[in-house]
Order: sequence, then structure tokens, then C-alpha cells
Amino acid sequence: MATRIRLRRMGANKRPFYRVVVAVQRSPRDGRFIENIGKYHPLLDPSLIEIDQERALYWLGVGAQPSRQVRNLMTKVGIWDEFVKVRPSAADAERKRSRPVGKTAPTKAGPATTVPQATRATSATHTAPTTPTAEDDERSASQADADPGAEATEEGSAGA
Repeated sequence: MATRIRLRRMGANKRPFYRVVVAVQRSPRDGRFIENIGKYHPLLDPSLIEIDQERALYWLGVGAQPSRQVRNLMTKVGIWDEFVKVRPSAADAERKRSRPVGKTAPTKAGPATTVPQATRATSATHTAPTTPTAEDDERSASQADADPGAEATEEGSAGA
């Protein structure tokens, strides 16, 4: 029977508090538990963390695995450090788990294909139209100076 030390959520909507319980690994989060060994109130300032050190060390000693959050709470209270003094192999196992995974070797599948720009969705990058600025006016004036015939056609089409 694999046991875990984990948090059991209680309290009203948006006002949680947790009990630190020892439960069978297969039981649901808020389901049956073997023993209640502490409590955690995250909304209080500062947060309230109460864990029975004697019972927690007992359950860790018989093989109960704490969840990640419970391990963090035990570290803050000092229970995890006591357990590591008694069983140094637990610290070694923790280091192995927290070691970052190295880069994987490239696959032999060949170069990755890229999606053409036209087929990409544009809704995420849509921008609102901008109003003309002074720079735009200067550019249009310089283009009109360079091509005087374009100005005449614009005036002629406006009058028609």
C-alpha cells in the first residue's frame, strides 16, 4: 500500500485552507485518509503552517512520499531537514529528481518544414490602422516632387 503525505483542501469557495494528511496514493484528493498530521492556512498573513513533527517523521520513515507542496512546507518548518539527517539517501534522491534534463540529441528526420506566411493565422497579430504622421506627409511630398505627372493625374481625376 503506497502512502503519500499530501494536502486535503477544505474551506469555502475562494477561501481555502488545507489539512496535511497521510493517504493511500490511489484515494482522491479530498477522499479517505489514514491520519491527519497538520494544517496549512495560506490566506493568513503570515501563512500558518502546523505539522506534527513526530508523526511526519514516522510516516516518512515507513516510506510515505510527500507531495511537492508538502515537501516545501516541511522544508520551511524544518521537518525535512530532520528527516535528511536520519536518512541522507533522501537528499540524494531529491537532487536526482531536481536535476535539469539535458538537451536531447537531434532527430534523424531531416530539416523541419516551415509554414508559409500566407497560411498563418493573422488574428493574433492584427494591428489597428494608424493615422498619418508628419513623416508620411514629408514622404508623399517628396514623391510628388519626384513625379510631377502623378500630381496632374490626381487633380484631373478629382475634377471629373
